[in-house]
Amino acid sequence: MKKVKLTDVAKAAGVSTATVSRVLNNNGYVSGEVRLSVWNAVRSTGYGKGPGEDHPSRQKLVGVILKKLPVNMFFESVNYALQNELEKADMQPITIFCDHVNNNTVKERTKKLLDYHVCGLIISGFEDDVLTKEVRSLLSECGIPVVFVERLADSQGFNRICVDNTRGGYLAARHLIEKGHRKIVYISRGKTDYHAGSYRLEGFMKAIREEKQPPEYLIKTCFSPDVSEGYRALKEAEQELPGFTGVQAWYDGYVVGALQYLYEKGLRVPDDIEVIGHDSTYSALLAPPVSSVCLPFEEMAAAAVNVIVEWQDESVEHFVKSVYLEPKLILR
Repeated sequence: MKKVKLTDVAKAAGVSTATVSRVLNNNGYVSGEVRLSVWNAVRSTGYGKGPGEDHPSRQKLVGVILKKLPVNMFFESVNYALQNELEKADMQPITIFCDHVNNNTVKERTKKLLDYHVCGLIISGFEDDVLTKEVRSLLSECGIPVVFVERLADSQGFNRICVDNTRGGYLAARHLIEKGHRKIVYISRGKTDYHAGSYRLEGFMKAIREEKQPPEYLIKTCFSPDVSEGYRALKEAEQELPGFTGVQAWYDGYVVGALQYLYEKGLRVPDDIEVIGHDSTYSALLAPPVSSVCLPFEEMAAAAVNVIVEWQDESVEHFVKSVYLEPKLILR
């Protein structure tokens, strides 16, 4: 029998051998559609099947559905951590990045991933407020563990990896208050923040309300994740709350824009203005580096993968679980 080569898989999938290699090694960006085409070609050609070898289609494949946000490294950080944890568990991810992770895309992508006999499904970035009856039934009856990581919507009844975003917002605000800042600007995300933003703002307000003499504060709402929104927020804040000395942002991307504005104004960070971000994705790389609420990406990924690993033992009765993790404030 002729041995199937990498070039045979590439020809069947209509892509280059380099693309096939990236998919098989999960190294480098490949779109979800192309990734699925490659795996389909692997299955149809029998690539990798030999004496004593299992067919790649029977490897422990895990479907991953993530939101694609070019200016927000949150989901890239989740993806990187998941890849590392899945590799430790001898599992292979099929990762699909979507412009929107909602009921429609979850339904479509889940059906495609089930065709590849994935042994688990991880979803992060869900945008809709509720799961439709159709999608809830699809996920409940698909026969594999489904894990929601952050941005949870109403995913009760499924495995969930939760981070206490209220706690994160509180820690950042508490620090600014304790440092003596009497005028604080909070750069918020608006209605499309997938619930995490509202919890972070809730934590900020909790710290404010605890004070007998609360500081003055201003909430500036942004309507996109673009870093320019952070710039705009501070520019407007200078007129609305002149003399502010503390800034807390919904995510690190807004910090980038905020630092650009402060640089133009000749204000030094943290000497003149103290800035705190959230997610700790950009904050350590900025000049100067700024404090940020750090999410436990490695723990989140490990918990999600552990759920899927545990479900591989068919002799054990399985229960849906929720894992709650704490963020940490990293001061720089």
